[in-house]
Amino acid sequence: MKRIIFVIIPLWITLGCAHRDAGKSIIKLTGSTPAPEAITPQEEKLNAVLDSSFYIGYVDYFSDTKEFYTTLFYKDGFADPDEEVLETKLDSLIFAEEDWSRERLPMAEAKKMLVLSGLDTIFIYNRRHQLISKGNLSRVEYLWDGLDGYFIGIFESDGKMKEQTEELYGISANYPGFNRTSFICEEIEDRALNKILVDQLNIDPAMDWDMRHFRTKLKETTYSIVSSYKMNSEEGVSYLTTLENEKVNVLNQALNDFHFLNILPLPVQVNGKPLLLISAGYPSSDILWDYLAAFDGDSYEPIDYNRVASKTAAFIQD
Repeated sequence: MKRIIFVIIPLWITLGCAHRDAGKSIIKLTGSTPAPEAITPQEEKLNAVLDSSFYIGYVDYFSDTKEFYTTLFYKDGFADPDEEVLETKLDSLIFAEEDWSRERLPMAEAKKMLVLSGLDTIFIYNRRHQLISKGNLSRVEYLWDGLDGYFIGIFESDGKMKEQTEELYGISANYPGFNRTSFICEEIEDRALNKILVDQLNIDPAMDWDMRHFRTKLKETTYSIVSSYKMNSEEGVSYLTTLENEKVNVLNQALNDFHFLNILPLPVQVNGKPLLLISAGYPSSDILWDYLAAFDGDSYEPIDYNRVASKTAAFIQD
């Protein structure tokens, strides 16, 4: 399973909705590679924060080499590498097939350019939060998908994996207690809930609304994605909502912009609500991206670098 994500130039969105650049997970870089002595006190402080946090992000699987991988984050202050730079840094071809390829980036170079904290060892889970494998970071690669390229961290599997088609995510192995979670979130179909959302959101029932519902046992909360798009006028709206105590709350809204496509509530909460892995994209396009988001008391906002400070998060034993 290869999650191919098209790179989007970052643009902060300030309307209480999602973040185009997936929380800096696949952002374009904006400067040149700094020498070690050019590291600023601010960068040193950021590195210390990242080293004391843990990583959560989607994980995919290469069936041909039986390895897991996750998209890596660039450090601030690095330029998007052009072909000439890549030719001097990438040292070996891992795999190539028609319009996509994988090449190795030496770890010394990777540490200069990319955020690798919390990735030495990760636990890999499926959407039901069942442990699939433990993975150790073995190398860094540059993945070219035929249109664009990005860096990925490669993790060894335990050797028991076969073809993997379901959604997977990884979390730093140093996050305590996570392996014992009984947290449950299941996708449901509920026509009665569809009607409740139409009524409480005061939206036009005659429009073609796409709805997906994800129910957790935590406070009997149901998360929903509600979206509609008019092809002729290119007008669209997308909501991320919760239903609690028969009341619908709008957490995020995107108007004439991207749509929420999928969410994965996680067994870690911030400000009383689970972290979400969110997938989004533009209607009638192949531009898709993922990001980790936390509830800030009002809406779900992207988390930079997909790193969560342990002191701000709480493990959910549902």
